[in-house]
Amino acid sequence: MANGQMGIHSREDIVLGIDPGRDKTGFAFVNFEGKLLVSGIFASSEAEEFFRAVLAGREKIASWLIEGNQESLPDDLLSAIKFIAIGDGTHSEIFTERVQANLPCEIITVDERNTTLEARNLYWRIHRPSLWQRLVPEGLRVPARVLDDLAAWSIALRGLKKYRDISRNKL
Repeated sequence: MANGQMGIHSREDIVLGIDPGRDKTGFAFVNFEGKLLVSGIFASSEAEEFFRAVLAGREKIASWLIEGNQESLPDDLLSAIKFIAIGDGTHSEIFTERVQANLPCEIITVDERNTTLEARNLYWRIHRPSLWQRLVPEGLRVPARVLDDLAAWSIALRGLKKYRDISRNKL
């Protein structure tokens, strides 16, 4: 266990960031240092199936993964989740209710403005642009895929900041 500005948490604690949308939902599991462990996207209509997979353990979420390897997650995924950070944009209220009904975790809602732009930067951090791509101005580079999962990473990072701020104010 570590006891610092963030309060008490174990080294294995993780955050689940969720970027809810009407058609698809991005998710990202992030450690307390902000490192992306895994991320992916599921159809929003599959939310309950995703929640059951989280309850069942890391192997069950493999079919939705885009970044990372499920082996970087703890076996008992649910017990490692310290909190879930959910973006406050599209379909947030409905999705938060669905999470509360399915996962027994603390939920922190965060402002998700500009997370899509942040997701582009996170994409290029993970997938270094080729020499030719570096000749194109950064704002004009187009990632090779949708970025809802990396927007969820950005939401998780904001959730970590909010969690630290709340913990700091409790001291």
